[in-house]
Formats: sequence, C-alpha cells, structure tokens
Amino acid sequence: MKNYRFVSTLIISFLYLKGTAQLKPNSDKQIIIGKVDSLYSEILKEQREIWVQVPQNTDSSEKFPVIYVLDASKNFYSVSAILKQLLPLKIPNSIIVGIANTDRTRDFTPTNVPFQRGHESKTSGGASNFLKFFEQELKPFINSKYPTENNNTIIGHSTGGLFVLYTFLNYEAVFDNYLAIDPSLWWDQEYLVNEAQAKINTKNFKDKSLYIAVANSLGEAMDTVNVRRDKTVPTEQIRANLKFHDILVKHNGQLNFKWEYFKNEDHGSIVIPAQYNGMRSVFSWFPFYEMWRFNTPKKYSAKQLTEPYYRHYEKLSKRFKRKVKPDWQLVNDVGSYLLKGHKLHEKALAFFEMNLDFYPEQSKSYMALGDYYALQKEKAIAIEYYKKALEIDGNLEAQTRLFKLKE
Repeated sequence: MKNYRFVSTLIISFLYLKGTAQLKPNSDKQIIIGKVDSLYSEILKEQREIWVQVPQNTDSSEKFPVIYVLDASKNFYSVSAILKQLLPLKIPNSIIVGIANTDRTRDFTPTNVPFQRGHESKTSGGASNFLKFFEQELKPFINSKYPTENNNTIIGHSTGGLFVLYTFLNYEAVFDNYLAIDPSLWWDQEYLVNEAQAKINTKNFKDKSLYIAVANSLGEAMDTVNVRRDKTVPTEQIRANLKFHDILVKHNGQLNFKWEYFKNEDHGSIVIPAQYNGMRSVFSWFPFYEMWRFNTPKKYSAKQLTEPYYRHYEKLSKRFKRKVKPDWQLVNDVGSYLLKGHKLHEKALAFFEMNLDFYPEQSKSYMALGDYYALQKEKAIAIEYYKKALEIDGNLEAQTRLFKLKE
C-alpha cells in the first residue's frame, strides 16, 4: 500500500513540476513575470509596445499556445496570475502577449462614430486596421521570436470585448479561442449585433471556442424581461448583450460557446472572475479527467484505462493542429504503478504497449517492454524487445540486459 501511494504521488508531482514554473525570482530577488518588447507597425504607422511572458525552465524544444491580452496595463497581470493557478491540469502552459494601448477607441471599434455617449470619438472605426496589424505583423513577429504553438486565444474587456467579437464574426481564422468580457455591443446602435445573424451563417466555426461574460447593468427595478423593452442609456449594454445571446442560441448547433451572466458584478468588477471562468471555458477541451482512472485501476479493464488516452490526444492534436502525444515518462510511470503497486500485470502491459504505439522510434519503449517480459520470466520475448532497442540506437542498457539473459 505504501509503495504504490508513493508512486502515485510521484506521478502527480511530475505533472505539477512540468506546468508550474511561471513566475520566478531572479538573482536580484525580483519577481519577474515578463518583459516589454515592441515592434514598429507599418499598418498603424506607429511603434507598438507589447508585454510578453514565456514559460520558464522548460524543454528548449517545447512550444506553447499564445494568449493575446488587450489593454495590457490592466489585464496582463491578472491573466498571468490566473494562468499560474490553472496550470498544469486545467489549461495548457502558454505564452502571454499583452498589447499596450495608444488609441483604444480607434483600435477596438468597427465603425466611425465621431460622438458617442457624451464623448468625442473622432478616431473610432479602426478595428479592421488593427486586425490587419494582428494578422500580418504582430502574430508573425511573435511566432518568429518566441516558441509558439499553433493555437491562439484573444481576451478583451468592454470595447476590447467588442473587438474580440468583431474578429470572431469577421476573421474567425485569426484566433482559435475568443474571450469577450462585458463587450460594448451597444456601439453604433448595436452595429455588431445587427451583423451577427448574417455573419454566423457564412462562417466555419469548427474547433473554435467562444466565451462571453456579461455584467449586471440592468438598473433598478429591472429584470431580463423588462430590460429588453427598455430604451434608456443605462440598460443599452445589457440589452445589446441579451440580443447577441439570442442569436448565439439560435445557432447553437454551429457554435461552441458559453454565455455567462454575473449577477453580482458590475462592468469593472467582472473582469477577474470572467477571466478565470473564461479561460477554463475556452480551454474546456484540454483537461484529461479520465487519466485519473489509474488511481482506482481495479474498477476498469485494460482497454478502459488506455482508450481515453488515444481519444484525448487525438482531440488535442486537432486543437493544436499537429500530432500531440502523452508524455512518455508519465505513461511509463503509470504502467510501473499498476505493475509494482497493484500487481495488475495485464493492465500495466497495456500502458507499456501504448508507449510503443506513440513512440515506436524510441529505444526506451522497447526497453520497458523487455523489462516487463523479463519480470514475467518470458525470456524469449524479452530478448526480442532488447534486440530491437539495441538496433535503434545501440542502447547500452539493452546490451547489458541481453548479456545477462544469455548467461
């Protein structure tokens, strides 16, 4: 009992060590969460400052999804902290890119409205240009300089949320995951809401994730029924969001979305709870809950223990647009746990064989099977696996094992 509990603890520790090195004090005892970078935009005709956090202490060959965060000065820190809390089991380790503002009204709004809500907004209407900056300059810059995975998320609040939904409806291929927090869908007499119906019908949202968080801006003595008939300025935000929600529901079969109403949060306080819930929502495909079946292995057959790995990593491969495999050492440790801790030989063998399926080019996959069969006193089969390991890369351990078996 003590032995296999120890192995289980090692497996859990292994997972957390792979995912939690996100914030690290340096030699000057400063806690550094990222760096400031910049690029000149020919499209926007200005220098743009970006804040970047790259996971630390990772394999040099490892690549990471990118989370793009609008309004960097307000949202970069909280997204970084939430990512750290959700690692490694709820969300993939990611690069965070915060975009600092120069003229947020210009960049985030899709139409030009010179005067809105009592304020001048003469520069508004630059969303299409800002999107070109993202697609043609910023993303290529980040991809060329940092170890990026082909999976991109965008997070925006208020007019930043409006830009997120503008991008989702018009340029859905630019990002994979869209997180809009209390988006300003009231803009220009609900321009984007009015466009949504036709836009959704012409787009392909397969393997896209959308999350929308909406704050309580109902006003006094209002409910969701009465607010739809209201025409006053204080309720225009929630009215527009409710209309957009109705359109999403109508197209539920075409979309993977979650729309969440925060009754106890206002337009400002909603940001952090929505970032947390939103990041969990748009990455809901990432957690591998069935992996933990190994903790109660007697309840499951060998097939029931291993098949979820094939399904899960096939799903991850589609999301990351490349072949994704489980970590070899993790699978091997689970196999050893079942073998040495539970004495479940057939089920342990299924994990060693699964590693061979995923990693047939690696000698250690054959070594593990050779060790298994040597333990079972099946000398001839063990020798065949050790020979294969030796053929692949001259594995010295395989040579030693073969020598001992032939004595």
